[in-house]
Amino acid sequence: MRKQIVVTGMGGLGSTGSNLDELWRAVKAGESGIRDVDLWDTAGWEYKKAAALKEYTPNTMLTNRKLLKLISRQDVIGINAGKQAVDDSGIIEYRDSLGDAAEFNDRTGVYIASPGVKFNQQYDLMPVFAEAKGDTKVFGEVLFDKVHPMWLLKILSNNVLAYVGIEHQFKGPNQNIPNHAVSGTQAILEAMNAINDGQMDRAIVVGYESAVEPQAQTYYASIGTLAKESVRPFNQDRDGTILAEAGGALFIETLESAKARGAHIYAEILGGTCVNEAMGILPITEEGEGLSRAMRQVLKKAGKTPDEIGMITAHANGTQNSDSSEANAINTVFGKNSVPVTGFKWSLGHTIAAAGVLETALTIKAMHEKIVPGIKPLTKLAEDCAGINVKAEAQTMDKNLAMTLTRGFSSLHGCLLLKKV
Repeated sequence: MRKQIVVTGMGGLGSTGSNLDELWRAVKAGESGIRDVDLWDTAGWEYKKAAALKEYTPNTMLTNRKLLKLISRQDVIGINAGKQAVDDSGIIEYRDSLGDAAEFNDRTGVYIASPGVKFNQQYDLMPVFAEAKGDTKVFGEVLFDKVHPMWLLKILSNNVLAYVGIEHQFKGPNQNIPNHAVSGTQAILEAMNAINDGQMDRAIVVGYESAVEPQAQTYYASIGTLAKESVRPFNQDRDGTILAEAGGALFIETLESAKARGAHIYAEILGGTCVNEAMGILPITEEGEGLSRAMRQVLKKAGKTPDEIGMITAHANGTQNSDSSEANAINTVFGKNSVPVTGFKWSLGHTIAAAGVLETALTIKAMHEKIVPGIKPLTKLAEDCAGINVKAEAQTMDKNLAMTLTRGFSSLHGCLLLKKV
């Protein structure tokens, strides 16, 4: 039988704040963290906007500052998000009260959605390549004088997985999922599967990303997905998305585990899925077939109907084909002018691997305050997005179920169903 899996801890940081409460306050206030890039010289660049962290103070973001010699900016973001959710859950205090915590640690997992953009790993090497002028012998001779010997350790894709486990002594099942913008949703689903299989009782799930860097800006611009000023989901004049950095984390566990320690429960995750349209790297169907299929599967498996859903957090990335096909999918499953729809990328930027986890946490915040946040930049709904119930101002949420949607390259589509507790 499917176990009841609940959220007992949440954390997040991004372009509008250093914790989840600050991010949520910014969304409600209609504030965006998108601004001019200041991490490198953008003189002569056509696309100058990004959504970098509001504040990056690594010395205060980590418990173990010695790690700063071994990890990257991305890793600091992920580890900090995980720590926020673990602290919020109160799980460490409970574990410490047990005396012998060996079995508890063995049944606590770590599931990570790691970045879809990691070009900055190459930057230490680029000056050395340029200096060597293609001569591999010269490159080898100067490499260790120019590049820090810990370079290899700093670029490991599983650093957050390793150090979150080490810091909290969580020794159970673990996975590192680098699958672009659906990674966060998949990390949540994989952790749930392990719990339902009886492998563990609880897990910390983290999604993190730092896509604000030169090569990412260049590549995303070259395929026509970047906006120049802002993210305007479903709007008539939308022109693309804007890259961001952020981290999000959820502590999830069985209802039995949560009740045993008297934990505060935010929400129950009723289920979810991730499907593929098998279209290719960039194409997606105009009618949103994959997304509508995912939503229907999740509703059917949970025994719920479309009219029971009080809110949809859409992917809402501001690109032409994604927004229109997402609107078509929502209209297909829920009918036109029905369930209130929102999104968070207009405020946070596109957080890619962090999106599935961070936007789920913000959706839970919305459920508890019974509001569907407005999409502030919305001035006129695009004709190809007609029918979805999306507004610039907040709407009331009068039901206790919500859905979150994520989409990624290779025509992947993720969906989660949440219940307010």
